[in-house]
Amino acid sequence: MDKEFQNRLKHFTVLKSKYQATKCQDSSPSSLLYLILRKVDLGIELTELEFDWLREQELFESVETIYQQQQYNLEELRKLENEFSHLKSQYQVPKNGEAFKKITITLYPILWKLDSEKTLTNSEIEWLKNNQLAGTVILAQKMEMERHFFVLKTKYQATKYQGSSPNSPLYKILNKLESKQRISDPEFEWLLKQELFETAEIFEQQEAEKKAEFIQLKINYHANKHPDVSLSSPLYPILQKLNADEKLITSEINWLEQQELNEIIAIVKKLEQTREFTDLKVKYKASKIEDLSPLSHLYIL
Repeated sequence: MDKEFQNRLKHFTVLKSKYQATKCQDSSPSSLLYLILRKVDLGIELTELEFDWLREQELFESVETIYQQQQYNLEELRKLENEFSHLKSQYQVPKNGEAFKKITITLYPILWKLDSEKTLTNSEIEWLKNNQLAGTVILAQKMEMERHFFVLKTKYQATKYQGSSPNSPLYKILNKLESKQRISDPEFEWLLKQELFETAEIFEQQEAEKKAEFIQLKINYHANKHPDVSLSSPLYPILQKLNADEKLITSEINWLEQQELNEIIAIVKKLEQTREFTDLKVKYKASKIEDLSPLSHLYIL
C-alpha cells in the first residue's frame, strides 16, 4: 500500500471513532461513509439523502452526533455573523456594502483586532483604504493615538490628567518630551496650571541634561569662547551634528565663520577631508591602508 492510501486509512479510522461509526465494518477509503464523515469534519452540512443512508446502515449514534455537531456549527455561525454585524456598525462599515457581508473576508479579523485594542499593521490599514473604508481607518488611527497617549501619560507621570483626546495640549507636549524637543514657555505654564508637576520636573531634568551636554561639547570642540550657553543657540545643534559625524550645511558653516569660531571650522574641514579620503580609498580600491589622515601622501596623490 502506498503512503497516501495508508494515511487515508488512518484518517478514516479517526473519523469513525470521532463520530461513533466504529460498528461499520467497511474500512476502505472508497466507502461512502468516509466521504460523509470528511464532509462533517469540514463543517459541510449533510443532505437528507446522506442522513437516510446512515440510518440504513443503522449508524444511529453517528446520526445523532453529526446532527448535534451541525446544530452547534449553525449556532456558532449565527453568533459570528451577529458579532460581525455589530463590529461593522461600531467601526463605520457601510451597511450597503455587499462585499462585506461574509465573515470569511479579510475585514472580520481586522475589526476583531480593533475591538481587542490591537494595533493594525500597515498592510491592514492599506487594505481598509483600498476598500474605501475611510471611516474605519480614521477610527483605527484615533484609537492608536489614544493608546499612544496613554503610554506617554504613564511614562511621563501625567496619568492624573483625565482627558484622553489626542487633540489635548498634553498629547503634543508629551510627544515633544518623547522626542526630547523643547516645550515652549506657555506649554510649561500649562503643565503647572494642570498641577502636572512631575511631568514639568521631567522636562526640567531633560533641559539640565542637554545643558550639561552642550557645555561638554563646547569643551570638546574648543568653543568655550562663545559665551551663549542657551539651548536655543545655533551652536548646540552644530556641535551635536559634529559629534555624530554628520556633514554641516552651508548656512551652518557661514554662521561659524560669522562667530569667528575658527577652531571649530578647522575641525569641520578636517572631518570633511577625512570623509573625502575614505570615499577616494574605496573608489580607487586602496581600503587596505588604514591611515585616514588628510596629511597622508596617499590623500595628496
